Amino acid sequence: MTPRATFAGFFLLALVPVAGAKQAAPAKAAHAEAPAATHAKLDASRGQATAEGARVEKLKARVDALEADSHAASKQLDERDRKIAELQRELNAGGHP
Repeated sequence: MTPRATFAGFFLLALVPVAGAKQAAPAKAAHAEAPAATHAKLDASRGQATAEGARVEKLKARVDALEADSHAASKQLDERDRKIAELQRELNAGGHP
């Protein structure tokens, strides 16, 4: 082998790690982007979870209000039924033979 060919061979072998490093740089950048994208997705998911939590709390408050209204209406109906029954007893006791 001539010295020129030997030098060319060594030169090519020296370029292999440099070429590999250039290819590894985009791969490392992609790896660096992956955690950033994952972090962004995580933040978005946390935001959605917070919004859903607020929505759930709002719905719970509405259910509680509806239950309170229902309970109050039930008490009013019971009181009205009690008055009707009392008036019927008075009517039956007072005037009919």
